[in-house]
Amino acid sequence: MNLNRCTWLAGALLPLLTSTGGAQTITVDIEDASIFDVDPDTATVADLPGPDGHISFGEAMVASNNTPGRQTVAFAIPTSEWTHYPEWYPGRAVIVGWVPNMSANDEVTIDGTTQTAFTGDTNPNGWEVQCLTELFFAADNCTVTGLHGTALWIEGSNGVVQDNSGMSIHLYAGYGSSGNGSGTRVEGNTGGGFLVIDQSSDNVVVGNTFDRVRLGGYVAGGFLAVNNRIGGPTIAERNYIIGTGTWTSHGVPGGFALEIVDATDTVIENNQIGTSLDGMNIGHPASIAGILIDGENHNTIIRDNRIAGVLAWVLPPHAPAYQIGAAIRIGGSGSGLEIVGNKIGLNALDQPVLGSITGIETLHWWNPNGVQNVVIGGSAPGKGNEIAGHLGSGISVANTFSGVHITGNSIHDNGGLGIDLITGMFQAGVTPNDLLDTDTGGNRLQNFPVIKGAMRTAGGVLVRGELASEALRTYTIDSYASPSIDPSGFGEGARFLGSTSVATNAQGRATFQASLANAVPAGWFVTATATDLERGDTSEFSAGRRLAQAFKVP
Repeated sequence: MNLNRCTWLAGALLPLLTSTGGAQTITVDIEDASIFDVDPDTATVADLPGPDGHISFGEAMVASNNTPGRQTVAFAIPTSEWTHYPEWYPGRAVIVGWVPNMSANDEVTIDGTTQTAFTGDTNPNGWEVQCLTELFFAADNCTVTGLHGTALWIEGSNGVVQDNSGMSIHLYAGYGSSGNGSGTRVEGNTGGGFLVIDQSSDNVVVGNTFDRVRLGGYVAGGFLAVNNRIGGPTIAERNYIIGTGTWTSHGVPGGFALEIVDATDTVIENNQIGTSLDGMNIGHPASIAGILIDGENHNTIIRDNRIAGVLAWVLPPHAPAYQIGAAIRIGGSGSGLEIVGNKIGLNALDQPVLGSITGIETLHWWNPNGVQNVVIGGSAPGKGNEIAGHLGSGISVANTFSGVHITGNSIHDNGGLGIDLITGMFQAGVTPNDLLDTDTGGNRLQNFPVIKGAMRTAGGVLVRGELASEALRTYTIDSYASPSIDPSGFGEGARFLGSTSVATNAQGRATFQASLANAVPAGWFVTATATDLERGDTSEFSAGRRLAQAFKVP
């Protein structure tokens, strides 16, 4: 048995079982859940075992439902009874049988770790009990632990799904639900599998390994997913979400690691998303999004995650082979999206070698009502994202998106622009400034500053420049430094230096001179962005200017 499972059994099994307050334990000792020699409608714990001397899983669930209080369903099935599909499911007791009354209608603990304690660690891929029938939980306060490769459908509240392996877990609270499906804690599950949070609220997902997580509501029906948390600030709360996907018959990949649809007050924090478990390789070759945001979402925080390894191939023969993928894809509508403190495109050693095509990409050029109030980064310590190693741009703002405020990030080593504002004609690349900034596109194609001089000083860097934009408006100028600039002459921004504010005159012009207390090595280049303070529109990076020892008049 692996060390983690030994530790869990020694340290967590006893508290889990004693927390049932002395309630009865029902021990299953045969695989076939459809065997009944007690009344399936009225049997209680007192009626077990029946005349055959055995207890099936179906009998255990019926007795638990019909007996007041909380019971624990345990397992002690001898290996001599492991006769169901041993060639497909070696090393485990396989519970089979379509039994309509195998659902939990009263609070119960399903404890598969007891089978491991009985027969030992016989399944190298996970725990030793696997149910081939989906288990349905309509009751509140249910706990499931120590199962492998089993599908759970949970509609009750305040449940715990802890320390299972290879599971498919569905938390549901939508139309027709017999419970409210809220407040389930999903913790410490390993071995991949899927998690779906479906119109369900107040769930906490921490310390798991999944192939895919989908968090979704149904806004048209009035069933939002509200106040869900995936991950947390500590290492123990980190989830590893690898990603999955398939190819169509035309060779087009499609898949994701984490999807958010029709949700409110969502926190995605401190997870590793899109990579292999060790953080050093691509997670799944058909996954095209690390985090996919669609539908209508409000008040979403994506904070302190590592999102990388999302790069899939479109395969011939129907089209030439090419690659697609983005670490974060932002679509749909809604408001209040904060992306802060993440490492995007970097492996576990913080090397920029696991980038996608685009680091952060906004979608739906056909949607005039894209997500509002998007903030990427921040000037406070720990708020900036590091976005690096992507084959295309670091951040791409689609032509219908505006108010995407980009500040305080470290954006470097990308094959395209650090920030690319897409024009109304869907053109990428450097967008030239225009008189009075009247053109339209991503972030209204906010004009970028022009740096006239940059000088190293004893206290940091002195930057001088000008901005030509709309008249009589206030802007923030963010300055950055990088060891090199793009072949276009325009920059990225590897190191955030600081900010200053300017106000344009009636001709739309303003000059600035900022003394920034941030040391920069000799030979580096300084670039800058401009952000309309009222609207939140951030420009592309300016052309780079090499640091000098003194200002030189252009």
